[in-house]
Amino acid sequence: MGLWTKKQLWTFIKENKLVTAQDAQNALKELFVETLQEVLEAELDTHLGYEKH
Repeated sequence: MGLWTKKQLWTFIKENKLVTAQDAQNALKELFVETLQEVLEAELDTHLGYEKH
């Protein structure tokens, strides 16, 4: 995953109704948490040799 284009960034801002810097920080924090969770789950799947459920 690379850098976002300006169009992607503006879409993210509009979809999340970001107005303030705090709004942006909260949205990015949530995005980071979701991404980190997916990475950790994939790492566990790889370690165990099978997916959850």
